[in-house]
Amino acid sequence: MKQISILGCGWLGRALAKRLLEKGYAINGSVRSEAKSNTLKALGISPYVIQIENTGIAGAIKSFVTDTDILITAFPPGLGRNPDADYAARIKNVLTSISSLSNCKLLHLSSIGIFGASQGEVDETTAPRPTTAVGNQLLEAENAVSQLGSNATIVRLGGLVGDGRHPVKQLAGKTGLPAPLAPTNLVHQADVVSFLTALIEGDFWGHTFHCVSPMHQKRAAFYTHECKENELEPPQFLSEKNDRNKKVLDTKSAELFGFEYKLAGCHFKDF
Repeated sequence: MKQISILGCGWLGRALAKRLLEKGYAINGSVRSEAKSNTLKALGISPYVIQIENTGIAGAIKSFVTDTDILITAFPPGLGRNPDADYAARIKNVLTSISSLSNCKLLHLSSIGIFGASQGEVDETTAPRPTTAVGNQLLEAENAVSQLGSNATIVRLGGLVGDGRHPVKQLAGKTGLPAPLAPTNLVHQADVVSFLTALIEGDFWGHTFHCVSPMHQKRAAFYTHECKENELEPPQFLSEKNDRNKKVLDTKSAELFGFEYKLAGCHFKDF
């Protein structure tokens, strides 16, 4: 039985852990507080309270990674809640914790936020040109992970929806929204879980993947439709031109492991 350890067993990490448990893997999961550890334990996940900080790691990180076959970094950059968070430094601290574990693979969950909003159509071979602090930290973190070569795979996730999460909830009724013609780059949680499980079971290491729905819809049309479908007040978009045109393509998963997005529409009703 393979041992998989998920650093950051939150909204996405827990969903992935449940699927991997069903597949017969033994799962360690980390949370930042003792209060959340009982939730993991009830699911059959071995809980650890671990805090990844800029200057180091607090908690039982050594026992967390010992005997781990695959370590998954599933915690977000966190700059929204803490402007002083240094995501790249935190990922480097994680890499240090597994530096002596030659048999441990790393599955690093990154984000399409690594690309600039005006980079146009991009795929896995496109050099990222980040224009935000988060984007720059994502790139620095990926560069560090890439040093592991065939012992690591990077997955850049699109905007996450599903299981209670969808941008339409925040956009409903808003006015003055920019970029009405910009393409959506979303992905449903259920598809992400299936995507990551397929990678793990297929031993696809040494790759960079994009996990994002192939359905790229114009923002204004998509969110207006979603609001009307769900009896929410439609948002109002500005008519001015905007250079936001990022369209992120997944060009590898179908060919390499026959992946198909089951919830490609990323609709609010698909929760």
